[in-house]
Amino acid sequence: MKSPIQLFAAIAILLATATVAAQVYKWVDKDGKVQYTDTPPPPGATKSEPKKVDTGPGSGSGAPPVARTLQDRTADYDKRKKDEAETGKKAGDAAKKAEIDQENCKSARTALRDLESGRPIRRSNEQGEVTIMMDEERQSEITKARTAVAASCKD
Repeated sequence: MKSPIQLFAAIAILLATATVAAQVYKWVDKDGKVQYTDTPPPPGATKSEPKKVDTGPGSGSGAPPVARTLQDRTADYDKRKKDEAETGKKAGDAAKKAEIDQENCKSARTALRDLESGRPIRRSNEQGEVTIMMDEERQSEITKARTAVAASCKD
């Protein structure tokens, strides 16, 4: 003997398939009114045509369902993945640029601070000899460092 739950489930499935497979008839009566019924129209009706009714989920949207092929879905998936990859690449590029800008800003500020400190700055010339930076050269380097700070630092 089957349990009541199994019997109830079987009846529910049978009833659900019956409503999904419902057929509706559209016809015009003798007064010119359009009628919709689930039984065939009477013999005197004009313009009778059977219609298949989709009573599945979302059938009330009014728009007929669009059949999409596997190829269409695959193309959409590929396009979404490509768009995501481009967005990710742009975000990665932006993150790299921000990191480089931050490093440049830090270097430019350090150089400017050293130049403005007034301490002697040693440099090597083309022959490898160590020289001390003169005041005119220091002022020129300070101007360059301030320009670099303005370009690299956004805050």
